[in-house]
Amino acid sequence: MTYSLDLSKEYRYLLGVSGGSDSMMLLSLCVKERLDIVVCFVNYKLRESADLEEEIVENYCKEHGVKLYKDYPVQNDKGNFQMWARNVRYEFYKKVYDQENCDYILTGHQMDDHLENYLMSLERGSHGWYYGITYKGYHHGMKILRPLLKYRKKQTGEYCIENNVPYHDDESNFTDHYTRNRIRHSLIEPADDMQIEQWLKEIEILNACQQEMLERFEKQYGETVSLEDFRNEENKEELLRWLIWKKDATASYSSEYIEDIVNTMVNSKRNGFVPVYNGLEVVHEYGVLYVLEPAEPYSYTFDEISYFSTEHFRLSNTGKTIEGVTLSPEDFPVTVRTGVSSDTIELRYGSKKLSRFFIDRKIPRKDRKVWPVMVNSAGEVIFIADIGCDKSHYTIKPDVYVLKLK
Repeated sequence: MTYSLDLSKEYRYLLGVSGGSDSMMLLSLCVKERLDIVVCFVNYKLRESADLEEEIVENYCKEHGVKLYKDYPVQNDKGNFQMWARNVRYEFYKKVYDQENCDYILTGHQMDDHLENYLMSLERGSHGWYYGITYKGYHHGMKILRPLLKYRKKQTGEYCIENNVPYHDDESNFTDHYTRNRIRHSLIEPADDMQIEQWLKEIEILNACQQEMLERFEKQYGETVSLEDFRNEENKEELLRWLIWKKDATASYSSEYIEDIVNTMVNSKRNGFVPVYNGLEVVHEYGVLYVLEPAEPYSYTFDEISYFSTEHFRLSNTGKTIEGVTLSPEDFPVTVRTGVSSDTIELRYGSKKLSRFFIDRKIPRKDRKVWPVMVNSAGEVIFIADIGCDKSHYTIKPDVYVLKLK
């Protein structure tokens, strides 16, 4: 059998190589086809064979004059190892990708991986916007290609043996401790060609339907959807997935989880939000629904009257009366920071709480998270955007104006 990658020689590629048959076949074909490549290897030092795999990759790269980068990350907490490992691996890849001016990253995913992802999603009742694995992808700001998707897992091993390419497959892949392994051993490996073709056809049909629905959503909806339109949408679960997917294409949720959120959106009579994956929030308020990304709190401190601009506000020497504040030497250092709901300001007609102001003005949650508030050296709130300054800092000639940026 003839094996090829069908990749252009005009690009520079980064390869994530583990030492297994899939990635070693990929590396070997890249060398044979004289592609412009650099290799990354990550050793977590958690298996005895990890050093053997490192040696295999290192020796092969030396023999063929391929530049190799290695990393030895250590997990400092007891969180999800798989999630942590994937994240640090791609952060390492990204660093090398930028340093080496690469155009694409190549991974050794093959057809069995594609089928495993599909069958796992069916078993778990979860999916994103694509069943299986895409040939092209995007991760950590890198463009990804998976040129081995046309080959079966057994073919990668056969290739390595036929071409004297050394490899060592992770021994944990041969157990049934993980759902992926169980599906691979009990369903995919014993499947005949007819079954494989049937699964591939199912994936093709499902992905075509998903793409058609996505295109309809793109035409019909923006990033903010009225709750009335949401309630009238026949495919509410898919619409919610799409809104989340636009903010984070890596997120995957079970049907039950999505259904629970949809029920909350449809039946709730009050404003609210539901926190989801990676700090995202599904917000329903004032007749609309949208997915909100996490906002970084900010804080800027200065020792004298200053005029400068940030992403969320601008300090200026001109502005409207409500935007002005007069500062005294005792106020410094002064800080402009992200407002919190408990912030309270003393006005000429009484105190005003920021949370009450948000409710009265129907301020969207996305704006509440980055609302500018000024405090003096004593920690007193002396200015809140769109409310104004407190009673002791008001004059007809303010010396600084705080302009909230949209």
